[in-house]
Amino acid sequence: MKEYFCIELKFKDKKISSKTFHAHLFVTDEEMYIQIIDNEVGSQIDRKFMVSKGSHGLFENNFEITGTEIALFLDKSRIYKTQSFQSDVQNTYFTIYVSKIALVFPNKHKEFINEGKAFLNKNGLKTVNSFYSFFTNLKDKNDFSISRMNGMKDFYDAKEISFRPELEFTNNEKRGSEQFTVKKIPTINYKFADLDFAQAKRSLEIICSFLSFCFGIRIIFEKLTYRTEEQIFIYRDTSPNNKTFVSDFSTVFYHLEKNCRIEKILKTDWYANYLTKEKQFDKAIDNYLHSREVDLTASFLLLFNIIEIFNIKQQIEKFVFKQSKEDNFKKAFELISSSLEQKEDLDLLKDKWNGLINKIEIKPLKSPLEETLKSNSINPLDFGYSFKKLKKTRDKLTHGSVNSINEKDLKSQIFCLRQITLRLILANLGLKSDLKNAT
Repeated sequence: MKEYFCIELKFKDKKISSKTFHAHLFVTDEEMYIQIIDNEVGSQIDRKFMVSKGSHGLFENNFEITGTEIALFLDKSRIYKTQSFQSDVQNTYFTIYVSKIALVFPNKHKEFINEGKAFLNKNGLKTVNSFYSFFTNLKDKNDFSISRMNGMKDFYDAKEISFRPELEFTNNEKRGSEQFTVKKIPTINYKFADLDFAQAKRSLEIICSFLSFCFGIRIIFEKLTYRTEEQIFIYRDTSPNNKTFVSDFSTVFYHLEKNCRIEKILKTDWYANYLTKEKQFDKAIDNYLHSREVDLTASFLLLFNIIEIFNIKQQIEKFVFKQSKEDNFKKAFELISSSLEQKEDLDLLKDKWNGLINKIEIKPLKSPLEETLKSNSINPLDFGYSFKKLKKTRDKLTHGSVNSINEKDLKSQIFCLRQITLRLILANLGLKSDLKNAT
């Protein structure tokens, strides 16, 4: 049985080669790689490619696919490993390993139209498990069953897509065997109306980002199916870092009064609010999760940056002056300049004068970051530290004065910042009125 798909490709860097090469694409759930065939004796295209600029960058920046026996969707697929020339019975080839590809097949049987399934990583299993009760076959040990928790049978709406975390089951049953084991697979089942593959994929990325925030662990999909009446997309992400994430829960629900459980918060308008500040939420949630994976200094800076991400950026206000403002500024310049003894100082004053006037005209600004917290009903003192103290620590760490901060104190400030930033993200997701009183 054939194990690969045939493709034709070219190097975009013509210094490596201008020829078109035949290649074989191998795809499994664990890895995806392309064997580029070159049977020319003494060929060094593998070495030329490896030392070329950006060889471990995006596939589309390095190669152009000119022909393929199956439709492909390359989604910023990164080349994360390269293997030099090897030979089998027929060919000599070198191998590149890629991270993100969707294979596109015709939907011959017209089944499961406008539906799909996202297969999650191991952290996803911890999350999806929370939608289910313990095994319910307590009376009859020969009956295997598992049921959902009360209130968790609904599909949740995210604009053009509806979804539900779901467990699938596989087993290793063989004919004639007395026993078999069951394996749980975490998924998100979804339905959609007028979304193309890229839009559906992005919606699921946002859903995974939100679930990651709610549980404090990185949840991603490693495989995705998408079906229309005409096509079936099967997408895989085999990036090698997918299995290296922190997996201890740190939930946000204790900050909320009404929406204090996952099935409740999923019924709020979180998705619509996420879309209004999509890039900010992507970055803020990534910072929050990343802060759990790094040392204390980096953790503090990542969390503080979340406040900066949602900075309200006040408009600059100026004092209102009478019409005689210019005359008074001129008199002030003459008065100050008359007290200077050296001509060099007078010339320097002239150069700076307009800048000084502009600064004088501006009203004193309140800290925009502090005002950002106030506008979201967050008082840092409720969690142990003033904003002034937190900013002072931020400034020290930014300028490399790490040794001047006590480690125990830094840990306490990080705890404080974590509570502040969780509430800030929740407030921006439309849950400000639902935040519990911190005191």
